[in-house]
Amino acid sequence: MHRGILALAILAIHAIHAPVAAQSLPKPTLRLAGLVHDSLTGFPLRGAVVQLVEGDGSSGARSVVADDRGYFRFADLTPGRYRLGFHHPRLDTLGIEAPVRAVQMHADVTDMLLAVPSAMHIRAAVCGTGHANREATLLMGTVYDARTGAAVSDAAVHVEWTEIELAKRTATPRRVQRQVMTGANGWYGVCDVPREGVVQLTVRTPGDSIERVEVRLFDDVLNHQLLYLGSATTARVTGVVTRDGSTRPVADATVSVPNGPAVRTNAKGEFMLDAVPAGSRTLDVRAMGFYPEHLMVNAIEGAPRVDVGLRSFRAVLDTVKVLASYQRYSLRQELADRQRMGIGRFITEQDIARRQPVVLSDLLMATPGVYVTRGMGLQQNVSMRGLFTDRCAPSLFLNGFAMFLADFGSAPFSFADLDAMVSPADVLAIEIYASGQVPPVLGAGMTGCGAIAVWTR
Repeated sequence: MHRGILALAILAIHAIHAPVAAQSLPKPTLRLAGLVHDSLTGFPLRGAVVQLVEGDGSSGARSVVADDRGYFRFADLTPGRYRLGFHHPRLDTLGIEAPVRAVQMHADVTDMLLAVPSAMHIRAAVCGTGHANREATLLMGTVYDARTGAAVSDAAVHVEWTEIELAKRTATPRRVQRQVMTGANGWYGVCDVPREGVVQLTVRTPGDSIERVEVRLFDDVLNHQLLYLGSATTARVTGVVTRDGSTRPVADATVSVPNGPAVRTNAKGEFMLDAVPAGSRTLDVRAMGFYPEHLMVNAIEGAPRVDVGLRSFRAVLDTVKVLASYQRYSLRQELADRQRMGIGRFITEQDIARRQPVVLSDLLMATPGVYVTRGMGLQQNVSMRGLFTDRCAPSLFLNGFAMFLADFGSAPFSFADLDAMVSPADVLAIEIYASGQVPPVLGAGMTGCGAIAVWTR
């Protein structure tokens, strides 16, 4: 009897105290930490705002800011399922959103990695996985209004370039064009663009447009380019011109914008262009003894200084000599054979020695059908009489390579560029052909404006 009462008493005590013991147990807390990384640059993404939301969305988002190392940390988390993402101006610039990661928390997680998608992933997402192994790039970016800075939707982005098919003794040009429309956020993406070289780009809307600008592409699967649509306003463009690979300034260089102002650099290589039409423009930089440089600049309020590096004339001549390292005797014979045919006009070594020109274009001044006009300083422009126009830009060749193809606009070279690149003392001969007279060896120049071919020793 007493033993039964004792057992009941013990059970009663457990029943009374069991709920109290369960309520006093501490709740488990977990930590979630990791890094935010920019896959395109290879650097941590400092200042990224990392957000964490419970899987069922029952509670508000928690946010932390990544430090200078890209490190972030959340504490006092309970077990469960979460969603993790981040925001950063880098994503806005690219016009993409970072993927959201799902995390199941059973224990501390200290090695979580968040990243801007790689160039390969971005290209595959825009162009499709079938483009993964092709030698092409994705040219992408955002179009903004140069005056307000707002994204421009439904703008037509037009990209074109020339591909030259080289065969035995011939070069056949083919003009390639791509066009896309910007989205609601101003973003555009053009697939299957050459991975390296120069392309021409224009942007048009019903009320405005960007004049054709030259964009230099680098050997990568992704090339990113912000564009600013011109407006009725103007802006200032400042910068400095130096010898490429050094801080030595280039004084008295000519800096200009098509249909805009032109100035010369001071003793420190500095320049200031006022009243430049707002928007994305091509900046043209030339100096005697240097290879000319063409680059795209954004003429907008608050734009950073433009740094331009010019390659020396000597370095460019070395490159030309390597490309032209075939037998001189064979070339002399070919030139003599074409001269005997009586088609076209020839300027020989003897002509050059007798005239003693300062620059190459001086040799063309007395050639019928060829016009040489003076630009800024010593810069001279060359044009010819065309089939359908009084004056037009002829195709240009240097040692058989097309530098400029009339009617194709294939490369940003002019005779003024050849003046800077080639010394008259290094010239073997110059051939000048009117439209309809271009020989097969210069077949790419068979357009409506003739051709000029320069051959060096």
